[in-house]
Amino acid sequence: MQSDARPAGRPCWCGNAELLQFSADYARCPLCETLVAQSGIPDDISHVTDDESDLYGKTYFTKHQSEDYGLPDLPTRARADLPERCSHWLRAILKYKLPPGRSLELGSAHGGFVAMMRRAGFEASGLDLSPWLVEFSSKTFEVPVLCGIIEKQAISPASLDVICLFDVLEHLPDPRQTIGHCLSLLKSDGMLAVQTPCYPEGKTLDEVLRAEPRFADQFKPREHIHIFSRRSVTLLFEQLGAPNVVFERAIFGHYDMFPFVSRVPLTVNNPEIIAAALQRTADARFVLALLDATARAEHFQQKSAKRRGAIQSLKAEPDRRKQKKARVSFSAKGPSFLRHPRKAIAALFQRFH
Repeated sequence: MQSDARPAGRPCWCGNAELLQFSADYARCPLCETLVAQSGIPDDISHVTDDESDLYGKTYFTKHQSEDYGLPDLPTRARADLPERCSHWLRAILKYKLPPGRSLELGSAHGGFVAMMRRAGFEASGLDLSPWLVEFSSKTFEVPVLCGIIEKQAISPASLDVICLFDVLEHLPDPRQTIGHCLSLLKSDGMLAVQTPCYPEGKTLDEVLRAEPRFADQFKPREHIHIFSRRSVTLLFEQLGAPNVVFERAIFGHYDMFPFVSRVPLTVNNPEIIAAALQRTADARFVLALLDATARAEHFQQKSAKRRGAIQSLKAEPDRRKQKKARVSFSAKGPSFLRHPRKAIAALFQRFH
């Protein structure tokens, strides 16, 4: 990594234009520790006027994600996401916010999480950029979904309890503007729930990939414009008047972070209160049962991982003992020429004379 700062093609969201080279496609801001894509991305990239050709139009979801990234198609993802990431997200949200309440998910994709929030008791809506995707999610899960950027929506200020941005923040051309607008839509005690890639601040590209090779998948300069660190994302929220940031466990913790953000300190709900809130309606009871099942599955997976580690350690123990015994034996006896120096010298003398 270069040590001298140079004017960047795209300055950092924090305003600093003197960035350090990080890779061929990204520069690093030394002031806030954000990686900034330098590939000449237009500021209107979030606008979809042609669903067939614009980046975040129909083909992004029907071709690009499957052909270029190997992801399943949308119907398959909708089915798989509900017991996995959607359950993980909802469990974390309930820790701080209980239904009833109004929520909005930016980048709601297939709409499954919006549907889960509604069944839990929230007045939940989604938002996405592609008209085709909005129609798909509205029909698939029968949920209300807005179309277009958040700044253009007719949403009253201070009217929402929760805004979710899962895998969205990194795509924003102007995160300060968009997050600032989101905060203006929240009630005084409202909350942002964010999932986004986490750059381990100060690391070079080689150091990042050596520690976690899968992080290479996050370097998509046409899509991931800003890759935040914990330091920089906290600074972003603090500058916008939301200094209370709590980092929950990310479901993809090897490269993501999962901050919850508010203007006021977040209050934690205990499991009993959460369970009571999810037993008020029939739909919410189904959600509670799903969350219970996924929690048991995660617990089983964690126990299985520990057992596999213990078994591997036991299998490796005999080899370690043999190696230790060999080292002890060598140390005690020493090589033969050290144990019988006179014989060794005599043998050498006879060999060369």
